[in-house]
Amino acid sequence: MLIKSSAIDRFLRDNPELGERRFGLPLVGNRLDMDRFNPTVEKIADAINFYGYEVRDADICKIKDIDLGSGNPLKYKPFPLCIDKMKEWLDSDNLYSYPYTEGADTIRKELLDYVESLGFVNDRPYPYKDVDDKGLSVHNITFMPSTSMIFNIIINIISRPGDVLLVTGPNYGLFTIRAERCGAEVDILPLEKEDNFLVNPDKLASRIDEINESLQKVYNRRKGYVPRVVAFLNANPNNPTGKVMGEKDVELLTKIGNVCNERGVFVIDDMVYRDITFDENNIAKPIATIPGMFRNTISLFGLSKSYGLASLRAGFVVADELIIREVINRIFQEIDSSPSITGYALAGGFNASTLRKDVYDAYFKELREEYKYRYNLLKALVDGIDTVDNKYKEEIIKDVESVLKDKAKIALKGLPLVTFPENLKTESGFFAILDFTKIKGMKYKGRIISTERDLLKFFYKTGRIRFLVGQSISWPYEDELVGRVNFALDKELLINALYNMGRSLELLTEKEDYIIRFNRLEDQEQMAKIKIEGYQNTYDGIITSTYLKKMDVKEQTERYYRSFEEYKYRVLVAVRDNEVLGYSCFDPKEKAFKYDSELESLYIKQGNHNKGIGTSLFIETAKQLLSLGKRNMIVWCLKDNKNAIKFYESLGGIKSETKLAKIGEDTYEEYGFYFDLEEIDKDGSF
Repeated sequence: MLIKSSAIDRFLRDNPELGERRFGLPLVGNRLDMDRFNPTVEKIADAINFYGYEVRDADICKIKDIDLGSGNPLKYKPFPLCIDKMKEWLDSDNLYSYPYTEGADTIRKELLDYVESLGFVNDRPYPYKDVDDKGLSVHNITFMPSTSMIFNIIINIISRPGDVLLVTGPNYGLFTIRAERCGAEVDILPLEKEDNFLVNPDKLASRIDEINESLQKVYNRRKGYVPRVVAFLNANPNNPTGKVMGEKDVELLTKIGNVCNERGVFVIDDMVYRDITFDENNIAKPIATIPGMFRNTISLFGLSKSYGLASLRAGFVVADELIIREVINRIFQEIDSSPSITGYALAGGFNASTLRKDVYDAYFKELREEYKYRYNLLKALVDGIDTVDNKYKEEIIKDVESVLKDKAKIALKGLPLVTFPENLKTESGFFAILDFTKIKGMKYKGRIISTERDLLKFFYKTGRIRFLVGQSISWPYEDELVGRVNFALDKELLINALYNMGRSLELLTEKEDYIIRFNRLEDQEQMAKIKIEGYQNTYDGIITSTYLKKMDVKEQTERYYRSFEEYKYRVLVAVRDNEVLGYSCFDPKEKAFKYDSELESLYIKQGNHNKGIGTSLFIETAKQLLSLGKRNMIVWCLKDNKNAIKFYESLGGIKSETKLAKIGEDTYEEYGFYFDLEEIDKDGSF
């Protein structure tokens, strides 16, 4: 018998990514069709992978880092009635019995009573005898270990290949990845400052119509259908902004529901942060409580975030009976059934009893107050003690002094260069967005912080601090540098982390008088002039004068205009005010190519050489290519261009190849310099 390879070797060959041991987050996974994520989701996946794995160093097994990006809620006692209900089941004589796939009807009835107490109503009920006066029955509910698992199934059953899930930005980035893994496409509805970071129904309607019209144009009907927007994910309260739409916002919620209803778009109403809304008089309102909305709404509830039971994993879904039937089918096909203890925990947390109301009021009054205190603690450490609510000042000062001793006064002055985004005060949950945009362009050990990866690497290098950056959460303002931090961490850890962040910020040096960004259409004429003048000055005596004299700025400008759409994200420019000082053009190659990428050109405006602009452009180019998953780069320059050779060698380039290049009617020898992209930044700030 011929054995070509062992089973495990064959498995590794088919799954090469498993050959490396990871510390931190596991791989985010792939689409079912094994195609690449769409660009929107790929950015999110890359950022989450960077935060969870790539930024961490080889010392992680010996020295713990500080994870401000954690999703854990406050370390707090679990909701007592959940524990009582689980104990009741564990003390019964029913543990020998397999659970029903849909869950016990007694449990589902308790959950039904709960949602009806919130106001859930179906004014278009099915004609079954067990449907009650609210138009609902236990067949509108089922449960699973976590709302994340429910979400995966929901996306699978409501979407077909090419269909779109519309989510807000900011968002919970892992839901966008999960949606694509389940076969849907994802698009983003930006939540904007002018709308108080709330959903704008008019913009929601326009975005749905725009996507549907676009899909009508590009898809044919060979599959028997044209893809469309099938659902809008409405996280209320929003993760991570903490914005709440409650009874005070019923008109807004009604408009959101109507926009989706009229367009045949499901609303997936994610309510997992509902019970830790800070204002107990404006707790997040489920859209399914609004008449006419139930059959178009899929509502998710869970214990993890609000009830101190994240380790248990328990969630339930309320929806039209047709949806629930197929969810139950998928549960049976994929995991057989959910653990009974999950249902009992849910019934302890979500029921309509008087006892539950009394326990709930006491429990959440205390818990909400603790979250409000933690938010004010974070605010004191970021904006300074004088900016917080007076009722918390004394306790905050006491806590900070107990941790930092004589350094407390420094910490209570707040962080330099860091603020909270305008118009974004946390109203629920335990996340806050911090704005680091003032840092953009500043330097650490000579290296510019220009991207969110730079920001994260800087804080990790100087303080071993990690957090989720804006790209992870679809922050709608690309020019800003932001991070999502968790203020439910242990107080000592949070205080030390923010203090260390402040000390890191003191290591930064002032910005250059220019910035580096992607080129814009209005830059093309200046870029063309820089190239022509660069050629004519640099290559005088190297390239034939006939060729140099024929070079024309107007012609080059027109060429750049024509190629702008193709190259707009492959050209970086150094700009002072509106003056272009230099630019670089790079080409990420296909995997089959010998080199991952190529620096095609790097030009500096006359009079601006030897000022570090070329080095900055080179490094920023390398960082862009690294963010695209590239690992090495080739740069070609003429054999007789001594200054360029010296420049690339000073940056660590290794002369690895030669080739002949035709310029005009003549042929010239070129050297190829090889760069390991990771090595370019290794000895700098990061």
